[in-house]
Amino acid sequence: MKSKLAIAGHPLHPMLVTVPVGLFVWAFVADIVYLATDKDRMWYDISFWSGVAAIVTALVAAVAGLVDYLTVAVRTEARGMATAHMLLNVTVVALYFIAMLLMRDGGALEGGNLTLVVALHAIGAGLLSASGWIGGEMSYRHHLAIIPDDGELEAAENRRHLVSGELRGGFRMR
Repeated sequence: MKSKLAIAGHPLHPMLVTVPVGLFVWAFVADIVYLATDKDRMWYDISFWSGVAAIVTALVAAVAGLVDYLTVAVRTEARGMATAHMLLNVTVVALYFIAMLLMRDGGALEGGNLTLVVALHAIGAGLLSASGWIGGEMSYRHHLAIIPDDGELEAAENRRHLVSGELRGGFRMR
């Protein structure tokens, strides 16, 4: 089923998520480098600002994801996966937001706050991996937000998601 938010048929959400995913992971990598370089402040700052940029860009990507969720995913048998994907992503943003609050003004340069920040970033990166796996499953196995090769393939995909004139999950096809 086609994404409703696309440019020339290409869905926006998968294009937009690459930036925050890279930034979330980079913030965690910068934490590790900070610890490995006898706490060089530059790496702390890189982690902080990468986390901030990741949150901002994730919120932009979330807009496109929410449109796909509400217009495509919830109307398919993959709605449970789509909900889990969304909740994991919201959790990742929340974890990095908490870490950002702890890190601002050098608040996690040492001690327990630093340990907590690194743990939050590590857990967030792990959850992001799980969310990415689910996103891939929705695209590659359930064919959500794809560009059909032709009208016949698109009709077959729509039929695949239909049960007696209704999409699985009780939503009517429009």
